[in-house]
Amino acid sequence: MSGTTLARHASSWQGRWEGFLRRADLVLPLLLYLALRLPSWFEPHWYSDESGYATTAWLSTHGSTLYLTVWNNKPPLLFWIYDVVLWLFGRGEFGLHLLSTVTGLAALAALWRLLRIRYRGMRMFLPMALAAVLLGLPLLNGDLALPENFLIAPEAAAMLCLLWALTSVRSRPALLAAAGSGVIFGLACLIQQTSLGPAALAVFLLLVVRGRPGISQAAALLAGLAVVVVAGVAPYLFWAGPHNVYYFLVQSYQVYTSSSLPLTPLMLMPRAAAALLMLAGIYWRRHHDPLRLLALAWLVCELLVYALPNRPYAHFLLPAVVPACLLLAAARIPHPSHWPWRRLARRALPASLTAVVGLWVALALVSPSSGSTVVLTLRYYPTFVKEATGSLSTAQFDGMFGTGTVAEAKAVAWIKRNHLQGLTALAWADDAWPYLLGDLDPVVPSPAIYVDQTWLGDQGLERLVKSASPDVVYSSHPPAELASWLGPYLKGHYSEVESGAGGAALWVRRSVLSELK
Repeated sequence: MSGTTLARHASSWQGRWEGFLRRADLVLPLLLYLALRLPSWFEPHWYSDESGYATTAWLSTHGSTLYLTVWNNKPPLLFWIYDVVLWLFGRGEFGLHLLSTVTGLAALAALWRLLRIRYRGMRMFLPMALAAVLLGLPLLNGDLALPENFLIAPEAAAMLCLLWALTSVRSRPALLAAAGSGVIFGLACLIQQTSLGPAALAVFLLLVVRGRPGISQAAALLAGLAVVVVAGVAPYLFWAGPHNVYYFLVQSYQVYTSSSLPLTPLMLMPRAAAALLMLAGIYWRRHHDPLRLLALAWLVCELLVYALPNRPYAHFLLPAVVPACLLLAAARIPHPSHWPWRRLARRALPASLTAVVGLWVALALVSPSSGSTVVLTLRYYPTFVKEATGSLSTAQFDGMFGTGTVAEAKAVAWIKRNHLQGLTALAWADDAWPYLLGDLDPVVPSPAIYVDQTWLGDQGLERLVKSASPDVVYSSHPPAELASWLGPYLKGHYSEVESGAGGAALWVRRSVLSELK
């Protein structure tokens, strides 16, 4: 090989290496995120919300009508996503967690683009690396496929479009960027209603920061959002009726929050104060750096929206990761001499952030389960490595997530072994995976039994189950710990054919068993 050829190859490799280094603040965090998410592709069926969404999606495309004969309080796009994944990858966690991994990658890419507007070097890399860790670890349930996992990417993309609208000097591109932000926010709202909060914030920012031109841009954002939401919901208004759609998407949340957030001054005043401080802070800072203003207001909005139900679930913090890391890049600690009392009014947004963070700290302190994801995270990776290297069995790995997964697997195996797929069933369990994995037909309108208990009431649920007389009943607890009516009902009409850890059992109606014999 000639010296010229060697020099050409050396120059080519040097160019590639320099290109990699220029993109290291994106590539390395993405690789870190993928490494952290890898174990989630092999998780068992264990999280109750995922099972409810998966079963609802499956039923709604196999004969049931969403919001009419199968109940859920999430918008339809979430179930379309689930159904596509189940169709492509089968009934399991792999496809769901693979897709949520992809949405995390998209969120990191959007964060990188937001940071790239202003920052370079460590101010890019450190926020990106922190976001990769927070989105990848089980600490905030980043390993799952919940609405919050799917929201982070579209909300980040919508905020990127919003920033273009806020900073564009030309009216037409600003109008198009605002409309694009509205369309993306509409998609996010069709995944979960909480995205209405950031969308409302985006409208307020356009009106306050842009002044008169902001009116048309805010109208374009609202129009884009409305078109997408109406197009997504309209078929269900026809199929299930406006009353049912309104109840499940709006009114049902009153039942959800009433037990945890009573309408008392003690509960409402901190939230109202944080919201007012946020709005006032945006107005007073309307001429400041748009990127930093967006990051701070966005973070406060996400924390405030998810603090409203008064439930400190770890995954409620996932949508706040991108704005928090964006704000970290702009963080600076001013000298005490720059804190005169006369400028306290301009500290309204930081004060709002302090107030809402205080709310979350208080919620975490009073919740006995708030540290569960911390414990899981500490065990997660060592256990996965042991299972991958053969030091632990798959059942032992699954047991890290609870004994229910092993018991459910045994029950489903018995059903398939005896060819009972397609029978009517009741899963009185923490999750609804037995319906989907065993190809069973639920006799209750909501796959998740705790939701049926809330919406039907104990007496209504009892009447429904007894009148339907399901062929198969799977219970995750012994009869003594079930509803007062269910234990005697099972013992009177069913036989236990399979048992598992923690008192879990599979019951089959005696008439069905007699046909098997």
